[in-house]
Amino acid sequence: MTRGRQSIRAAILFAVCVGSSQAADQLTVRQAMDRALAANPSLRSQAIELRKQELEKEIARGQHWPKVDLNAGYTRYAYPSLVTPIREAGVFPPLDRDVAYLGLALSMPLYAGGRLVAGDSLAEHGRQAAEHGLRGAGQDLLFNVAAAYTKALHLRDLQDSARARIKALEAEEVHVSRRLAQGRAAKLELIRLQTQLSQARHDLLAIEQGERDALSLLAALLGESRELPPLAGVALSRVSLPASREDALAKAMRARPELLRARALSEVATDKVNIARGEQRPQVNLVARTQESAGGDLKGYSDAMIGVQVSIPLFDGSIRGNRLAQADLERRRSELLVEETANELASEVERAFGAVSESRARQGVADQGEREAVEAQRIETARYQAGESTMTDLLSAEAALWSARVNRLQAGYDVIVSQARLLRAIGELSAQDFELPNDAASKVSAENRNTAPLARGEEYVPFHRPYGSVTLANGSRVGQGALQ
Repeated sequence: MTRGRQSIRAAILFAVCVGSSQAADQLTVRQAMDRALAANPSLRSQAIELRKQELEKEIARGQHWPKVDLNAGYTRYAYPSLVTPIREAGVFPPLDRDVAYLGLALSMPLYAGGRLVAGDSLAEHGRQAAEHGLRGAGQDLLFNVAAAYTKALHLRDLQDSARARIKALEAEEVHVSRRLAQGRAAKLELIRLQTQLSQARHDLLAIEQGERDALSLLAALLGESRELPPLAGVALSRVSLPASREDALAKAMRARPELLRARALSEVATDKVNIARGEQRPQVNLVARTQESAGGDLKGYSDAMIGVQVSIPLFDGSIRGNRLAQADLERRRSELLVEETANELASEVERAFGAVSESRARQGVADQGEREAVEAQRIETARYQAGESTMTDLLSAEAALWSARVNRLQAGYDVIVSQARLLRAIGELSAQDFELPNDAASKVSAENRNTAPLARGEEYVPFHRPYGSVTLANGSRVGQGALQ
């Protein structure tokens, strides 16, 4: 049993056991992933397709077995007809206008030109393709849930910083208004401060709307129509990432579901070629029949036969030959699709591996940038209060601090998502990669209300710009545009 199917069944068991008892509890990212695996409609349709292919395998296996049919009928002829074939030399069988019969017919293939064996292989490779497709869809779903969950969490926490920013600006507005009334400040200073305050209020509204959008997307991924419980936090466990690009590519070639599915579909095309070739070969079947016939007097006459039938195709207007040519072209096309998938996979792994290193380096820069912005704002505040700088300088420092804080959160997002994307690229992303320690929720709340940089991405990092968009596994983006 594959890892994908185990995850789905475990998620179903989780949903049954937990039930509605967690409705009032916080929703962890691991729980969100389990719910999505159990209830997402798209994934469930993929599971149905897998079951369909499993039944197709049973159908192919049944083609080897004898087929037994029960036949019965009644006919009224215009003229008397034979009730039964000649049963004895010199004895003419009875005639009647009413003839009824009841019998069993058996047919069993002895040789089908290799079509039955190819049919078994076709069904198995079709099942494998469906299984890899289900696992690939599951991995995409896990990545999308992680992205939507963490974006919603980040926007929720960023609201606290935005409200603190607004509160500070409002306090400064009161202070400048008093200074203006005392003739110690210019009207322009108050106007500039109020402009920045209006922008901060708009930023908060956009953040709140972004959180609602992210929660709505998360609910859709979970197959939920009701409001979700409060989000707890997110953590990417200390998973083992590939040490090199070559290692990452080798793992991807072994485990990436899309590539494995393309290879299985290539085998399906080869099986279809063998089936089409088998249609050009002789067909041999064992046939048998036993039957009871009766006329109007209801006197029964038994009959039986057994034999071998051979069918050799001679001419059909090139139908079989053209079908073989079509199947061979489809096989060649599937081989090219495997090559194309492998090339795209290599490019994706290269980008994902490079993004991990780049995001980690950028997080360090962003952490340092926020510390410098905090110090710069402190200095500008002291200079402004001492009358050594202007309101423009103070507001510029405040805006720089806000931008640095958002950049730090964005860098943290890039770290955790780049690692998740790399795991997805090599086909090893799972819900077990996301675990939240028992005290992580309280730590997260404390850290997000602090002006100091957050912990590294391996422990906890909220992510994404306040007006940013979520990049899903299929490349589409969901959000409200870029940060101004």
